[in-house]
Formats: sequence, C-alpha cells, structure tokens
Amino acid sequence: MNSLISVIVVTYNREHDIEKCLDSIIANTYKNLEIIVVENSSTDNTLQILQDKFADKIKLIKSDVNLMAGGGRNLGAKQAMGDLLLFIDSDNVIDAKMIEELEKVVTSLPDAGMVGPKMYYQSQPNLIWWAGADINLLTSKTTYTGIDEKDVGQFDSIRKVGHIPNVFLVKKNVWDKVGGIDELFVMHYEESDLAEKIKKAGYGIYIVPSAKTWHNIPLSKENAIRNYGSKDTRRIFYTARNRVLFMKRNAFWLNYILFLL
Repeated sequence: MNSLISVIVVTYNREHDIEKCLDSIIANTYKNLEIIVVENSSTDNTLQILQDKFADKIKLIKSDVNLMAGGGRNLGAKQAMGDLLLFIDSDNVIDAKMIEELEKVVTSLPDAGMVGPKMYYQSQPNLIWWAGADINLLTSKTTYTGIDEKDVGQFDSIRKVGHIPNVFLVKKNVWDKVGGIDELFVMHYEESDLAEKIKKAGYGIYIVPSAKTWHNIPLSKENAIRNYGSKDTRRIFYTARNRVLFMKRNAFWLNYILFLL
C-alpha cells in the first residue's frame, strides 16, 4: 500500500481560492491522503466555505490568531499522521497526478528529503513561474529557473534545486529531524531556511517536472511591486528583515559581512 500522505493547507482570507484548491486535492489520483486545513483566523468567508462544503472531507484546525505561513504549517504538521507531509499554499490548483508523481520520486530516491512540482501561473497556464530556484549565499540574490518562460519541455528532467516555495513534499522523519519551520521568519524566507536545514542534514531537494501546480500569483513584475510597493508595511518589513536573518544563519561569516557591506 502506498504511503499515507498528510496534505497540509494553511489558509487566511482565501475565499476565492480555497474551494478550487481543495477540489483539486480531493480529485487527485493518489487516494491514501489525510487533508489537514489550518484556518488562520480569516476575516472573510473562508471558514464558512470550509465548514459548509468540506466538513466531512478534511481535518479542520481553527487557530484563534493568524499564525502566518510558518506557524500554520507547524501546527498542521503536529496533527499529521502520514509518513510524508505535503504542504500546499491555498492559492494553488494542482494537477490530478501531482501527488502521485511526487510520492513516486521521493520514495525512490534514497537521499531525497524534499521534492516539489513544476509551477505555473494560473492566469497563463503554460507560463512557468518556478522550475527550480537557488539563493546566492554571497549576494542573497534568489534565482528562479524558467520564470516567465513558455513551457516547451526545457525543464523536464528531475534534478536537485536549492529550495522549493509554495508547494513541497517532505519526509516526516526529515521534517522532525530538522525541527520543521523556524517561526522566527513569520513569512518570507521560511521555506528557504527550511531547505538549507534539510541540505545541511544530508538530504537532497528535487524538482519533479511531471508533477504540476498552478499558482494564483501575479506575473513576476507585478509580484515585485506587491512585495516592495505594498501598502502592507508588514510585508515590506519581513521581506527585508528575513533576508538579513537568512544570510546571517546560512552564509559563511565572511560572506555575511560582505553581504551587509
């Protein structure tokens, strides 16, 4: 029998996304699942949708406060029974075979600690958002492989990557070994820090291009404006602050000093 996979979806004010996300998970070909939804104290109709449509299909965890991405994922993982943990941001629609493809690879590669799918924009379904990423530990610059490129099969090989945002599957024993997500990051760079911990523990991180998801995110130029031109001062603060924190924790000390300069 295939491994039990605990799918963990953390959501906050996603009334326009959560139903499509969960429908796509339930429709997946991989059926040995438990679906855990952490509702992060939304102020819109997200909770009502979860209770009305999905009450008998999910394990609903209601948080009294917004734990943000890191805290919500950790809370969901504490309730998980599976040997594999699949984290899916609630603004995704996943391919019918995505979970099956991820499970196949993570269980066949002995060194694999984390795997993730190829990611596209929902607004332009054949335009790549993510086909691999890495962070330069001298400059802190993040490079996204294939971003804004039309998919013509140029990134169809399974290969190691630096980190995986948005949707990723982790072996439960690896998650426990590295201590999950450090909630100090709150949001931004928490996934990158998790990836660094997994690599330092001796595990590989792989993209599985046959696994696919569509992310409801603005195109790259618009997303840069969202991060740095946002009226939400928390987003601006955590983007800048966590970049420094990530480098201090993961870069060689001389690299960190050069980065600060």
